[in-house]
Amino acid sequence: MSVSSIHVKFGKRVQELRKQKGLTQEDLADLVSVDRSYMGFVERGERNPTLDKLVKIAKALKITLSELFQGV
Repeated sequence: MSVSSIHVKFGKRVQELRKQKGLTQEDLADLVSVDRSYMGFVERGERNPTLDKLVKIAKALKITLSELFQGV
């Protein structure tokens, strides 16, 4: 599977925000209702989350979708 630069940038953004909030991958995965391994794939840019998952990630991090994509 090819990893695009936009997916990698987005994954790094998710990881950065998660760490700022003091959450582990497992914590965030629980809040988003996904497996921890899935969250790892997202953070490494190896998965393309659906819009539904993007909304859940933003809500779990208590930010807006536009904040989630800031700098991506």
